[in-house]
This record gives sequence, C-alpha cells and structure tokens, in this order.
Amino acid sequence: MTPVKKMAARFLDFIYPAACHLCHRPLKYGRHLCTACSESLHYIEPPFCSRCGEAFDGAIGGEFVCPNCHELKLHFDFARAALHSDDNGRKMVHDLKYGRQIHLADSLASLAATALDDPRFSTYLETGMLVPVPLHWMRQRKRRFNQSEEIARCLAKLTRLPAVNALRRDRNTETQTRFSRKKRLKNLTNAFSAKPRHHPQINGSHIILVDDVFTTGSTANECAKTLKSAGAKAVSVLTVLRG
Repeated sequence: MTPVKKMAARFLDFIYPAACHLCHRPLKYGRHLCTACSESLHYIEPPFCSRCGEAFDGAIGGEFVCPNCHELKLHFDFARAALHSDDNGRKMVHDLKYGRQIHLADSLASLAATALDDPRFSTYLETGMLVPVPLHWMRQRKRRFNQSEEIARCLAKLTRLPAVNALRRDRNTETQTRFSRKKRLKNLTNAFSAKPRHHPQINGSHIILVDDVFTTGSTANECAKTLKSAGAKAVSVLTVLRG
C-alpha cells in the first residue's frame, strides 16, 4: 500500500472505524477479518479427492478419486477450494455477490490463495494465468460486476500472474442453485466460448480458473472444456468455497 493510500485509509478509518466483517470487532486499516474469525474459518485439509477436491473424514493412503469423479468426464485437471461452505464463508461470498461489498474480494482472494500451496499448482504459478468464470452480460449489468473477476484481480496482485477475461458466457443460463448435477450439466452445454483475441494467450498455457464456489463442478468443467478446445495445455480450478 502506497503512503497516499495508507493516509487515505487512516482518514476513512477515523471517519468510519474499520470492523471485522463477521464479528464487528474494531480492526486496523486494510483488513476485513479479525485474527479470531480468520482462524475460525473451516479450511479444507487432506484427505480430499485428487480431482474435485471434495474432503473426506479419516485417513486415505495415496491418491484418491471420489466416486463422482470416476463417473464423470472431467475436463479440468484438478480443483481446489480453500474453505468448506460454512455460515461465515457463505456470508462473505453472499455479501460480495449480492450486497455489492466489493472490498471483500481482497479478503476472499487471500483466503483462496491458501489453497495454492498444493504442489500441483507449481507450474501454473510459474508460467500460468488466471481466468475468471464469466457472467452473462445481462446478469453482470444487473449486478454491476462479476465477483469471480474481482477475486481474480486480487489474486493477480498476490501471485503476480495475469488475470485475463478470456471466456465469454454466450447464454444467460438459469440459476443452478436448485438443479441436480445432471440438469446442471445440460443447462451449461455450450454456454461458454473463448474470446478470439485471447486465443494466442490460451494456446499452450496453464490456466487457473477462478470462481467463488465449487458445488458440483459443472460450471468449472464446461469452462475447462472450452479453454482446452481453444488450446489450453492444462486447466486447474481455484475457488474460495467448496459447496
């Protein structure tokens, strides 16, 4: 943070004292969660599925692929989320998406970045790029921003990787919240395309697909399929929450 930004942040904190987004305790500038709330979040730890990242209780030796991933044709190489979808995690994502509290993207990106310690991300972090899951233009105009794009932009600052809006959502698909996995897959078929001007960047690249929540993986899978059809060498998925 530059000296000017620090001074501005201090002034705003004097007028509007900063507080933890979850417990409302006073905070210093530049933070949205207190230490206690940050440590109380339910981080995903091994063991988890090596493809979709779903966590399991107990001990599992070696690489494990869950039954769902065995049954599906997955186009992404692996997916990782930082947090289980508990009340606090859902509140932060919900307040970003629907409360238009865009400042939370910074904290959510920092949380998502904790999953980047997975050694499988090493090549991506050396030569890759970040691609946010796009919204259809009608939905983005209504919301005024794309939460995944905001998280990717903040992740770009943390990782020093470029954040590229390489995908376009061509169909304004129905909200998938209540859909089964099968219906989600059908709903998203051919919903995305790669922007032609970004084909040279996509070709041969390692791409980290960024989204807020991984639920069934249908959206991530369709995006990965689109990116690989455009020439991407590998596509991983990084999200804040695992639904």
